[in-house]
Amino acid sequence: MAIISSLLSIAEPSGAWISIIRAFEAVTNNYVLAIIFLTVVIRLIWAVIDTFSKYSQQKMNAIQANIQPELEKLKAKYANQPQVLSQKQNELYRKYMGKSYYGGCLIMLVIMILNLVIFFTLFSGLNTMASYKISYNYDNLKYTYANCLNVVDVYFDGDYNNEEKLNAFKDYKNLEFEIITDEDGNKTIALVNIKDGENKIYLTEKIEYIDNFEREDPSYVPPAEGEVSEDDGIITSNEYILSLIEKIFPVYEEGEEFGTKEIILIKDQIVTDENGEPVLDENGNNLTQDIYLSTAVQDISMRKVTEVYDTSKESFLWIDNIWIADSPTAQSIMSYSSISAQLGKKYIQDGEEKIYDAFMIDLKEERSRANGYYVLPLIIILVSFLSMYLINLHNKKRNKKAGKEVKNTGATKWMQIILPIVLGLFALFYNSVFAIYMLTGQVVASIITPLQYLIIDKIYDAKNKKKEEKIVVDYTRKF
Repeated sequence: MAIISSLLSIAEPSGAWISIIRAFEAVTNNYVLAIIFLTVVIRLIWAVIDTFSKYSQQKMNAIQANIQPELEKLKAKYANQPQVLSQKQNELYRKYMGKSYYGGCLIMLVIMILNLVIFFTLFSGLNTMASYKISYNYDNLKYTYANCLNVVDVYFDGDYNNEEKLNAFKDYKNLEFEIITDEDGNKTIALVNIKDGENKIYLTEKIEYIDNFEREDPSYVPPAEGEVSEDDGIITSNEYILSLIEKIFPVYEEGEEFGTKEIILIKDQIVTDENGEPVLDENGNNLTQDIYLSTAVQDISMRKVTEVYDTSKESFLWIDNIWIADSPTAQSIMSYSSISAQLGKKYIQDGEEKIYDAFMIDLKEERSRANGYYVLPLIIILVSFLSMYLINLHNKKRNKKAGKEVKNTGATKWMQIILPIVLGLFALFYNSVFAIYMLTGQVVASIITPLQYLIIDKIYDAKNKKKEEKIVVDYTRKF
């Protein structure tokens, strides 16, 4: 039997950043490590450009300091003539800086724009990837569950009251759905009894399994929506999946007693606790319950869904789902409303919430937890403050060495507070992958920035020393 996706048709993202990330992922075999290494490479390359920019800025600052007395005189002389003052200041800048003044400003502007372009294009790309991954992972679980129900339907072949087949399900704790992938990547699924260990008893033949990927066979033409082809019973819509659910899980109207529409497998089975001990009722008698076919099918199906979830989920350290924010208020398995909001209504078909409730509620009870503890946002804020502190500390030392005392303005102080908080908010409200990118970038910048200033100071000091030696040589020649 085959299942073709018709629910979440979000296309796999493409673009330069996605291609680059995939190349890193192919090497690291881990999406988070790919982002970390990519960020380090970006920062190292950017450091070369940024060092040149910082050197130009320092050179301009030095010239600015030298001409400051003349600027003050111009301000005093043309205090009431702003247009003339601006003209005279530009003439002074051109006299001492020449084309380098405007060139330096242009370079800094270009670098700032490039930095913003990298930040927001990568931000957009990772958000698009997050939506795709959420869609992909949900589809993967949904179609695993649907395949399991499909195998049950094939097994009973329309006769859910077949005593012989129902007897096999009484041993449901030893039944499982086995998914087999061949060398070519083709999947099949079967219902097997694993009670005898290695000697598995196949209750069904290996049935073709097609997940939410499109069929690669160019000659294949699927049946019309809602119809089943004569050869392999392909599921083509939510309508078909809902029909499977309704066959196995009866719907009770208000006032109807639960269990009255169910097929009973085991009557009055003794309830046991986690240790296998009988659970007693208030009178000290063994607590019993009826086991229905729907109970058995759900138990076997959810074991397979949980297995697929455990093997396919993308976690990193304390973060259970990297495509969700590192926050204790965010669950690692998203609610239906959260998935709908993330993907948009145009990707959700009729009946999707009922399908979600059929298996995701059980999975959430089994596996969902707080996705994080605000660790990434807090570390990003702290590292950002540390980076700015180190830069300010270095600048103070340089100014002190040059005999200058420069005080931060109110705007500068506020920016040093606001920027780290803004970065922290990005990490708080968006996916953890982007937060890891920001954190890695902050850490690398904190390490590289002091080295950049050290290199710039060395170059600047060497040039000043050479200039002073030239002046001394010229002075001695006059005598």
